Amino acid sequence: MHPLLLELLPSIQQGFCCSQLLIQLALRTLDRDNPELVQAAHGLCYGIGQSNGPCGLLTAGACCLALLSCKGAEQEACAPLSHPMLNPMLNDYALWFAETVQPYGGTNCDQIALGLGGSKEPDPQACGDLLACCWEKILELLQAYEVEIS
Repeated sequence: MHPLLLELLPSIQQGFCCSQLLIQLALRTLDRDNPELVQAAHGLCYGIGQSNGPCGLLTAGACCLALLSCKGAEQEACAPLSHPMLNPMLNDYALWFAETVQPYGGTNCDQIALGLGGSKEPDPQACGDLLACCWEKILELLQAYEVEIS
């Protein structure tokens, strides 16, 4: 098991999904607590409610990059203060994710779950490993784009 998953074990045991776990990691990086944001991230779980939508690690990963690249953390309206390279950073993440999950047939939750464990339900171990890879990529992109996390 990836060491990051050991850190997240209490949240995993409470039933938080991959999307929520990524958001929790981003909030922890900012030394913030925002249960409403974590709850909202549940909307991205299981391909947006098992609708055969995109994997929550793709969508929540994009949310994490936007959250972490926001300048002026004390200001409420952050959009105009986002990192000037946010869109290219998001594109890099999406391309990396698509390439990473390409062996599973696509970026949808169902495709990844089927490819990882052979069932419609996500495989916690395999999805956990993918979550760890996604978090590492998010941190790598933030560093590559010289984002100062505030």
